[in-house]
Formats: sequence, C-alpha cells, structure tokens
Amino acid sequence: MIAVLADDLSGAAELAGAALLHGLRAEVQTRFTADTDADLVCIDTDTRLRPPAEAAAIVAQVGRDVVAARPEWVFKKCDSVLRGAVLAESRALARAIGAQAITLLSANPSRGRVIQGGRYRVEGVPLHETIFRDDPAHPRLTDLVADLLGGDLTGVAAPDAITSEDVARQAQAVGAHTLPAGGVDFFAAVLAARRVGTAPVVPAVAFVPAERAILAVCGSAVGWPLRQAAASGWREAVFALPHDVAAARRALRTRRRALIGIGDGPATRGRTPAELAAALGAAVAEILRDVPVDRMLLEGGATAIAVIRALGWTRLRASALAAAGVGVLRPVDGRGPELLVKPGSYPWPTGLWPA
Repeated sequence: MIAVLADDLSGAAELAGAALLHGLRAEVQTRFTADTDADLVCIDTDTRLRPPAEAAAIVAQVGRDVVAARPEWVFKKCDSVLRGAVLAESRALARAIGAQAITLLSANPSRGRVIQGGRYRVEGVPLHETIFRDDPAHPRLTDLVADLLGGDLTGVAAPDAITSEDVARQAQAVGAHTLPAGGVDFFAAVLAARRVGTAPVVPAVAFVPAERAILAVCGSAVGWPLRQAAASGWREAVFALPHDVAAARRALRTRRRALIGIGDGPATRGRTPAELAAALGAAVAEILRDVPVDRMLLEGGATAIAVIRALGWTRLRASALAAAGVGVLRPVDGRGPELLVKPGSYPWPTGLWPA
C-alpha cells in the first residue's frame, strides 16, 4: 500500500484519480483504516483551515497510524499555491515516518502553475496578483515561495519547476529517506519514477442523460459567482443560504438539475468558513434523504468533506477518470451517487454541469 496524506478532500480525490490513471486501485478515506484492498490510500486529514500546531498534531497521529500499517512509501499532498499549514504538516509527517529530509514541490506546470527563481506564477502572473490574493482563509499576498511557507526551511528543499521535465527530475532525485510533498504533478512524477502501476484501460466519466438528477454543490467563494451565472444561464434552480430545502427537492424532481451553495448574502455574515460548510453539508444531506441523485459535483475541499460527513461516508473508491483536477469517487459499498470533486480554484471541465 502507498499512503497519501492530504489536507483537504479535493486534493485526496485528485491524487486518487492520478493513481487510477497509473492502474492502481485507489481509495479516499476520512478516517484511516488499513483494512482495504486498495493499492493506494489517500487520507483526508481535513486540516487546511486549522492552526499550524493543531494541524501538525493531527497529521502526526495519522502518520503514526499509517506507519503501523507498513506502507511501501508515503506522500504528503499540499495545496498547489501553498495554502494551509504546509510546512508544519510536512515536518510533522516526516518525523512520524522517520524521514530525514523533505522535497516540497507544489508547482503544477501542466496547469500553468510554475516556480521560477523562488517565485510562484499562475499562467505567467505573480501569485499575489491573481484571484488567490483574495482567498478568504489564506490570502496570497506574495509570490515568494519561502515567504508563503513562512518558516525555517532547514531540511526542506523547495525547488523551482517550470516544465514537466523539471518536475520529473525532482521526482527521480527523491531518496529513500526523503518525504516527497507537493501537488498532483509531483505525485504523478514520483509514481512514474518508481515505476508504479501499469497503463490501464480506465472508464472515462460518462455523460449524464437529462432524465438523471444532478446536484452541483459549490462552497467556493471564488467559484460561486461563476457557477451561479452559468446555472442561471441554463435556467437551472439556484439555492444559497438560507437554503430552501423543500424548493431544492422540487427542482430536482422536476428539472433534474440544481445548484446549491453558500452564496454571499446576509445569511453568510458573521459565520466562520467551517460553520458555513457545515450548514451546506447539512442541507445537502437533508435533500438527499428525500430525493436520490445520480451525480453530485462537489466544488472545494471543505465543501466536499462537509457533505461527505453529513452523509456518513468515510471510504470512497476512485471509479473513473475525468479531466485534470477532478476526482471521480463512489462510496465503497456502491450505494449513493457518483461524486465529482475538484478544488475551488480550477474550472469545471467542458462537458460537465455546470459550465
């Protein structure tokens, strides 16, 4: 078993999809268990919004549990633009597994996110001049990677990566006593460098016919205006806080499509991101108790874990491939909708609803 620790569920789902592409049976867990036939287990520690000391303590405990299961190797997934307690979590995991060094490479050149001269660029734009400057929990106010990590980098290599070849070279250089940490490009490169997996035939995510029900769930402050506009353009029902659950159920029964989110109205004022995500998760669970859906589109890691917790799921299996950045999961018992999960900072690929 290969083990991955991710600080949010969208990241765990993303890496499970990358593993599936390499021919590995991949599972996402919200509580770690070694009782699985999966080749790769991605554990969501749900620590993105926690203070560094608390996040590190959680990761250290999960790391010790993982070590007791004797994994082949361990990877630490972090946010591509280094939001969260990246350095504290990576160091805590390195100590738990006995790693002597860390190679931390969050850049994803395949998606225009590169590091050059220690500075982060998104499609050529300095990070602090992009939408990430206004992130509600982790505003990116600089493009200097060392400052984004915010701590002593002794024992931590945070190399430049401009091309996919740069990422591959860094992956090949990771030694047996080094913890690899970073984004999906680095993870896939480590898999390739270690010759893990095969070239499988994996089903692509299927088009959902109009008569099947789809519920799109958006907790991303960045994504909400775009999803709302797209849904309105399609004349689909849109629900923000305070959620009208009865109306959402009617929309799914009649129109077979609905978008539900946190929104940005008065009902969001004075509430923490965790409280807002929990309210959204509770509303989705209430809707699904009465109206089954065939597919849920979950946008944002905090949104995804809130919904999954509200529905009582702890283990999900990667089941199909979608475009880059989107994980496709199903509960391991086979009951429940297909879940498409992506970070809030990436758009939904063409062909998935909403646009």
